[in-house]
Amino acid sequence: MTTSSSDSPLTEAGGLAGAHGGHDGEAWRTVEAALPALPALRSLQRAALGIYGRLEPDRALVWTVEELGELAQVVRRDEGHARLEEELGQLATWMLCLANILNVDLAAAVESAIREEIERQLAKYGKLTPYQPGRRSND
Repeated sequence: MTTSSSDSPLTEAGGLAGAHGGHDGEAWRTVEAALPALPALRSLQRAALGIYGRLEPDRALVWTVEELGELAQVVRRDEGHARLEEELGQLATWMLCLANILNVDLAAAVESAIREEIERQLAKYGKLTPYQPGRRSND
């Protein structure tokens, strides 16, 4: 985990809001406002390392997929909010463990994925177009 928020791709060149104007500028400002949460994610990742250590990648992957399956069951069976929180929390914890095992800075990876999705939507639609139920998607 070597990426810090100061060398983040979202904060380079004076920040995103300054680099993008118009409607997309608001999207970048929203992302920039969320960046202070990234150190907390890094702290959680370090804490997970201290609690779980580094399992073998195959074993951790199996447990992660198992948690994803349990989450899918909770969603399909509509087992309630408490069960959703429990399974999402367990899945998120295993994602932190996998990131540790694979030496990935999860905060940087999440930041990069969000940045790439914003850029994809802006390139394709000229604005952010989050999915809305009932709206047809061309993707």
